[in-house]
Amino acid sequence: MSLELLDIHTHHTDGGPGEAIISKQPSELVIEPGRWYSTGLHPCYLKEGNMEEFVMMNKMVGQSQVLAIGETGFDRTTDVDYRAQKVNFQLHSFLANTCQKPLIIHMVKSMDWLFDAMKEMKPRVPWIIHGFRGKPESAKQLLNAGLYLSFGEKYNVEALRVTPLDRLFLETDEATCSIHDIYNKVAEDLEMNVEKLEKQVKNNINRIFFNR
Repeated sequence: MSLELLDIHTHHTDGGPGEAIISKQPSELVIEPGRWYSTGLHPCYLKEGNMEEFVMMNKMVGQSQVLAIGETGFDRTTDVDYRAQKVNFQLHSFLANTCQKPLIIHMVKSMDWLFDAMKEMKPRVPWIIHGFRGKPESAKQLLNAGLYLSFGEKYNVEALRVTPLDRLFLETDEATCSIHDIYNKVAEDLEMNVEKLEKQVKNNINRIFFNR
């Protein structure tokens, strides 16, 4: 495991080697030495021909540098049909269960859809809601269902505070600030030492992404 891995979800590639899990569509994924990746089909960009991308993803997920599946998920604000989003999510969930890698989930105004999928798919790997911005009540529902929450540049402070430290991840996604800025902000909001926060999240990363 890289001791530098702090950021579990980003679309930037300019961070330090091994510091982040870089999220890529299968057709865009080129594995470089010293970097970590996740790969999946974003629900907002589904279109005809996506099955070919899924076949590509199926071939790539066995790579040791691919640590997670996704992002995938549900989004009520997109024009993409719910049925297409559901089939896409089912394929990702099945693949995650098969290769025993965590699932990175995009969820916008669709928690009911997610819970329906959870009942149907019966996940055997960690499901992680990335970029969580919801209220503490929504956070509690997701946590009670066994999911993990990842917070980025913007978040509800009370939702952050109700999240147990061993269920917490941090990310940059498309943020303009660095992952270190986010750690400092979160540590301040949690009223804890940033080194202690880093140690806890690294322990979470070690446990969930590296099975250690």
